[in-house]
Amino acid sequence: MKNLRAILMPVAILLGILIPQAHVLSPMMPFLIGTMMFLTFVTKIPPQTHGYTFKIEIRALVVSLLLVAALAGIVKLFDLPREVLLGGAIIALCPPANAAPAMAKMLGGSASLALKIFLSGNLIACFSIPIVFGYLTGADASLSEISMKIFNTIQPIISIPLAFALGLRAFYPELADRAAKFQKYTMFVWTFSVFVILAKASYDIREMGFWDLWNSGKLPMMAGISLLLCILLYALGWYVERNRRPIESAQSMGQKNTTLVIWISTLYAGPVVALAPTCYVVWQNLVLSYLSARIKTKDSNPE
Repeated sequence: MKNLRAILMPVAILLGILIPQAHVLSPMMPFLIGTMMFLTFVTKIPPQTHGYTFKIEIRALVVSLLLVAALAGIVKLFDLPREVLLGGAIIALCPPANAAPAMAKMLGGSASLALKIFLSGNLIACFSIPIVFGYLTGADASLSEISMKIFNTIQPIISIPLAFALGLRAFYPELADRAAKFQKYTMFVWTFSVFVILAKASYDIREMGFWDLWNSGKLPMMAGISLLLCILLYALGWYVERNRRPIESAQSMGQKNTTLVIWISTLYAGPVVALAPTCYVVWQNLVLSYLSARIKTKDSNPE
């Protein structure tokens, strides 16, 4: 599965860039996100130390809010386009990815802890994204109005799969166990989502004019801020839990549910802002490929 992921993801990225016509599939994104959510939520979670998951996720939230505040200061200080702040903020606030538990296990961490972090992180995002991102984008509406709009968009994508998964687990555990066996195929849904996301981004860039975006500085700035945040989030995640759970913490902060926030940013901030989390998809997968290669090298060269 590890080797297959290493092949499929670069292919999905390349095809997405080269086939902008596939942007017509973008209305499928809520369904794809919901499918990934359900397959992850339905997995049976073993008991663990009470409160530890919450501690990791609260740290991640605090780091995210500090990064948003720092970004706001930098944008104001250097008079940068507002899109830089919005693009960076949506990345920082983004919850952990569906693939984070599988990736944590692959890197030698605890899949069950990463799964708990995923659950709590996505539930927190139901409220943190509408409030913070709503505040940043709501120039033409009140905070409560824009926040409620974003909340009503984001919460069904998370709460409906969660309710369905918990209901299945509570009343039909055998069916839930069968459904959980398909969790490993989340990778394929995620790969297809990346293909659609990049096809949509490729189409939008062509429509807006690649050279216009480049010469205006917006495209390089979006790519740059997403790269900086990717490195920072993985490094900070590793550092704050370096003595206990560095792998799970790094995945919780660094491996983002980009499909969700690209969709949200496109709806409420426009295609230019959506370029930041789209670029993050590329950087994130380069980091994951590097980490996977390191693990593979260690396994093949034991001391």
